Amino acid sequence: MGWRRDVGRGPGRRRAPLLSRLRVGHKLLLLVLLPVTGLVALTAFGALAQWEEARTLERFRSAIDVSFATSGVSDAVATERVDAVRARLRPDTATLTARSASRQATDRALDGAVRRADSWPTARAGGELDAVSRQLSAVRVQAGLGALTARAIAQQYQEIQDTLLDTATALETGRPTRAAGRAADAHVAILEAVEAAERERVELAVLLDTPTGRRPAAAGRWSALEEAQLREFRRTTSDRLRAALYQAQFEVPGRAVRAVRDLLADPDPPTARWPSYGGWLADSTARIAALRGIQDEAARDLADTAAADLEGARNRAARDLTVSLAVLTGVALLAFVLARSITRPLREVTAGARALSAGDLSFAVHYAGHDELGDVADTFRELRVTTERLAAEIRSMNSAVDDNRLEHRVDVGRFDGTWAQLLGGMNGTMASFAAAHGRRRKAERELEDIFNLSLDLLCILGVDGSFRRVNPAFERTLGYPRATLLARHPVDLVHEEDRERTRAALELLAGGAELAGFENRYVREDGTECWLQWSARPVPEEGLVYAAARDVTERRRAAREQSALRRVATLVARGATPERVFGAVAAEVEDLLGAEVAAVLRHESDGTLTVLGTAHGTGREGEAAAREVLRTRAPARVGRSVAAPIAVDGRLWGAVVATTRRTPRPAPDPTPEPVSGAVPEPAPRSMPDPASGPVLEPALRPPPDPASGPVPEPAPQPTPETASQPPPEPASQPAPPDASRLADFTELVAAAVANADSRAQLSASRARVVAAGDASRRRIERDLHDGVQQRLVALQLDLRLAESLVADPSSELGRQLAHVAKGLEDASYDLLQVARGIHPAILSKGGLGPALRSLARRCPVPVELDLALPARRLPERLEVAAYYVVSECLTNAVKHAHARVVTVDAHARGDVLELTVRDDGAGGAEPGRGSGLIGLVDRVEAIGGRLDLRSPPGQGTTLRVRAPLEGPPHG
Repeated sequence: MGWRRDVGRGPGRRRAPLLSRLRVGHKLLLLVLLPVTGLVALTAFGALAQWEEARTLERFRSAIDVSFATSGVSDAVATERVDAVRARLRPDTATLTARSASRQATDRALDGAVRRADSWPTARAGGELDAVSRQLSAVRVQAGLGALTARAIAQQYQEIQDTLLDTATALETGRPTRAAGRAADAHVAILEAVEAAERERVELAVLLDTPTGRRPAAAGRWSALEEAQLREFRRTTSDRLRAALYQAQFEVPGRAVRAVRDLLADPDPPTARWPSYGGWLADSTARIAALRGIQDEAARDLADTAAADLEGARNRAARDLTVSLAVLTGVALLAFVLARSITRPLREVTAGARALSAGDLSFAVHYAGHDELGDVADTFRELRVTTERLAAEIRSMNSAVDDNRLEHRVDVGRFDGTWAQLLGGMNGTMASFAAAHGRRRKAERELEDIFNLSLDLLCILGVDGSFRRVNPAFERTLGYPRATLLARHPVDLVHEEDRERTRAALELLAGGAELAGFENRYVREDGTECWLQWSARPVPEEGLVYAAARDVTERRRAAREQSALRRVATLVARGATPERVFGAVAAEVEDLLGAEVAAVLRHESDGTLTVLGTAHGTGREGEAAAREVLRTRAPARVGRSVAAPIAVDGRLWGAVVATTRRTPRPAPDPTPEPVSGAVPEPAPRSMPDPASGPVLEPALRPPPDPASGPVPEPAPQPTPETASQPPPEPASQPAPPDASRLADFTELVAAAVANADSRAQLSASRARVVAAGDASRRRIERDLHDGVQQRLVALQLDLRLAESLVADPSSELGRQLAHVAKGLEDASYDLLQVARGIHPAILSKGGLGPALRSLARRCPVPVELDLALPARRLPERLEVAAYYVVSECLTNAVKHAHARVVTVDAHARGDVLELTVRDDGAGGAEPGRGSGLIGLVDRVEAIGGRLDLRSPPGQGTTLRVRAPLEGPPHG
């Protein structure tokens, strides 16, 4: 233990690293266990990740349970829709009874779905089902009163079906695994296909109910939508369900429905081949029942896939964790056994080495193994003999030094290797000892020459802080003769505001701490100030302090101006608002010139002045100085104020004004908390200057330019960590600001002011154009809704009244009135669609998410949506811009690109909305060819966003938009 104390705690020793303090046995255990433990930890983390995956799969299984219940409500609502339309077209006891039964079935399915949704963590599904319940009640009341036509009843139920399908689709969008995602896609596709078939059944039932010979041809839009969804279903489902779908399509009802579709597609269909009203309902109902059976099979496949994924994740997690623990236990036992076989002989060798280092040459190591430790023991025994011989030679050399016998030499030939080199070095030391005195005197003369010729200030101080020696640079810089400098204490020459800091720095040096980059002000013999930057190192054993200083007065002034210009340029480059840029310019002017008031003014065309940025106001003298600049187009001074012109593109744009204070600005009271063993730190100010020399505390501002004049401000004493930082900036005296310095700085920031002003005008103009366009769209949509559409509704009611007055509906007049009424109804519906396209009402009522889903449903090609939008409503301009971007992209994909599928992704990440629209069409879209993409670029950039278009020919089109959730003001 004595050896460890001498080695570990002797002078100049460092604390041993952590691994050096560990025993060999522990190192062996670490060597084996650390990699294995890391591997086990990785496995454990993998197991935890798999448990997390299992929890995700559990939540997904619960979500699809709610989705199945919601799709059950959708099926019941579809049946109720058919029965409601039949009861409206041909009311009799059977149809009314069927409608009542379907309503009861819908209510039971809705109650079950609400109970199932209550167990789901999110309240969205429950809220959607509650809204569906209210909509069903309203439709049933209107249908019971006969206020709705068959087409209107179908339309109302269709909106309810859209809500239910959107809810079911949203619940199945989790997709934790690839298999679950394909099963979910297949289930959603068959749901959409069945809904399209249901809508076709209702629409054709309404068409077939018209009198014979007057049946208009119907477009096959629902059959096209059904076919698109069935293609998606075939792509994602299993072979078994593909076969079931093929069989259902080629059974008798399927062939009958196809025949009707072919008949509708014929431009001149024969009247004799028209199906009957009842026959069509029977065939389409049987076909839809077969599709619903496939839908149930798809739901079972989705549930089975989710259950299998969940069970597999749990089994993998348990298995990996068990294997990892078993491996760790086995490796730990093996490492323990190996460690014991090494550490026992090693302890004996270590004890011998300690005895040898303590001077005990009698200790013997008895271990004689044939391994590496045995070799170490043999080497130790040889080392003991060599050490005895070396000690004898060193004792003889010490005796020669004490007796001043410099001719004494050691017999190096008796030793080999390093020992011979060591003793040879001792012989060389003895040979050069006499010559050392001459070299020392020469070095002292060279040092004296460097001391006197140095341009920097060099000095030697005592521990009390007084000058012991100074070089001629002190006399040149401060103006005092050498005798005065040596006679006076250095603190007496320091500016009174920096004396406390200087005393604290001297105390730190007296305590043995070094200083680097410490700055303070000195008063020259002529009364002016200069800034000196110090580096000092104490030598406690000699009672002296060696210090060097450099005059940094001009450097500090230039650095502050460059730092201020860099901060303003950084604001402009980052796209800061003009208010922030102009305010920053005013604050920098006030800080540089030590002014009380600073402002940026713009000269208007009518001769008035507009304040764009100010620090503490302008004042009458400032305005007078600015008007003088307007008159002379040159820097001007009025009383305590100075102004400098700002020129933009060769014209006088405005001026920068600065006014001095009448009384010195009161300095803040820093009241620092004292810390035991340290001196309180200085209080921070508001604007740090990173360019003012070495800074140890970035919260401090640099001192002002000497031209601004001193202002008293408390200067706390520095600590060892903060003594070398620049002092806080003193407030300026009531002297007028320097007009030439203001003019120089104003010329430098003129470009930044011009860029900020131009950007503000451009942004405001673009925002006004986009806002005016949106207002015009809303006004046109409102005029159509409140004017033409209301007139069409009134005419339709009058015509229905006239139709009811006809005694014989089958007469020519009755048929003509019915035809005109049908035309008015179609025209009103078309006008409604046009009004929605001008400014969609669903965007104003429901927000961006429902509006995009509505666009996707109305698009002729399949649209895949991936929406991750916040629950709160986005700003109106952002929603309108995103809606029209998607609408324009879908239109281009259908009309020009001939795409087969379109993908729309909208995600809110942080404070940015990211919108991506992709299609697999022909590509080759370019904004510069006069397309609607130019308007989209203007609209996106007007809200502060950015639009990126990539459309290589033949490879589809990808459009990305990034826009802030809080856009710029309209201006």
